[in-house]
Amino acid sequence: MKNIRSKKTLLTVLALAILVLGIFAVITAYYITHFSMTLNGEKDMTVNLNSVFDDPGAKAIINGKNVSDEVEVIGEIDTSSPGIYDLTYKAGHLSVKRSVKVLDEMNPQIILEDSGKAVTVKLGEEYEDPGYHAVDEDGRDITGKVKITGDNFKKAGENKVTYTVSDGKGNITQVSREVTVEPNVHYDSAGLPICMYHYVYDEKKPPDDLNRRYGNYISIKDLSEELEWLNEEGYYYPTWKEVREYIDGKLILPEKSIVLCFDDGAVSFLKNGIPVLEKYKIPATCFMITSKNGEEKVDEYRSDYLVYESHSHNMHRPGGNIGHGGVFTAISEEEGMADLKESIKICGSGEAFAYPFGDYNVSSRDMVEEAGFLCAVTTEYGKARPGTDPLLLPRIRMVMGQSLESFKDKVSP
Repeated sequence: MKNIRSKKTLLTVLALAILVLGIFAVITAYYITHFSMTLNGEKDMTVNLNSVFDDPGAKAIINGKNVSDEVEVIGEIDTSSPGIYDLTYKAGHLSVKRSVKVLDEMNPQIILEDSGKAVTVKLGEEYEDPGYHAVDEDGRDITGKVKITGDNFKKAGENKVTYTVSDGKGNITQVSREVTVEPNVHYDSAGLPICMYHYVYDEKKPPDDLNRRYGNYISIKDLSEELEWLNEEGYYYPTWKEVREYIDGKLILPEKSIVLCFDDGAVSFLKNGIPVLEKYKIPATCFMITSKNGEEKVDEYRSDYLVYESHSHNMHRPGGNIGHGGVFTAISEEEGMADLKESIKICGSGEAFAYPFGDYNVSSRDMVEEAGFLCAVTTEYGKARPGTDPLLLPRIRMVMGQSLESFKDKVSP
């Protein structure tokens, strides 16, 4: 009887063991097919000095779904410095590692003249490369295969010129030269048109003051034609920060660049003009007189294609004896600064300012600068150019009845 019971016990244990192993196998198979991470390519890799490292990446499966495009790579490979680098690939709770050894020799070789010494060039001036040559591992000259990128400088600051060559065997070498681009306001520029609009009206419902303010109105139809043409021509719409960098000689804007401004913040523009901007997806600036229900207007007429900037809080009124007689040229610094700060607060931005009536003097200009504005616009006619006073920028007035051809003539390079 004992032998029978022992055999039954043994069979039971074996059966349980088989069951456990089966369950473990099923769980393991499920885990492998639903949760796994493997390296693409070799675990240990070797690359040449200054080579272009093409990371093979890793494959990750989570919950049975391929999430390889969500893999996070921790670590960097600096092929300009010999050594051993580790990369960790992570996705969820899964991770794998790769080791990359950077050798101390280039293949192929790129040799920069002047030992790769940094170069200085002024913005807008032609870059003259000090020279370079390249050879493959057999000593054959492959200089003609070198491709240069990054030598078309559009912005002042620290830049790089990159030289890349392939030997035809899949080996790619890439080296760089540091280039300092200095600001320059003396290069030849087509100028930047900053357009001054005011009110927008619907021809089907002309406003009562259309004739009295004839020069400051533009119809929805005419505005639409102008914006449509700008898009067809591929115009660029710089921010005020970019305008300031352009004026300071730190940025070269595309030749076809333009800034659109709508002064005063009149309801006619807000109701009729904003939908046109949104239709053509063109950004513009509304210079708001904030004392005239500015807070309510800014809140009600928000748009991804419109920024509100200051046309003063309550200085768009008479009281001075310069130009059109605007009060800004005749008030104290204390009063002027308080007004500017209030308008900035309501607009939610203080990057650009439009002088009320276009009137200014040294005192008002200095207050605008002290308030922190990047740019300020007048009503003086012309295009803005590098070297212009950024706080006394000219503009191009837009008037009702101007033909599309007239608009083109005014703004074209």
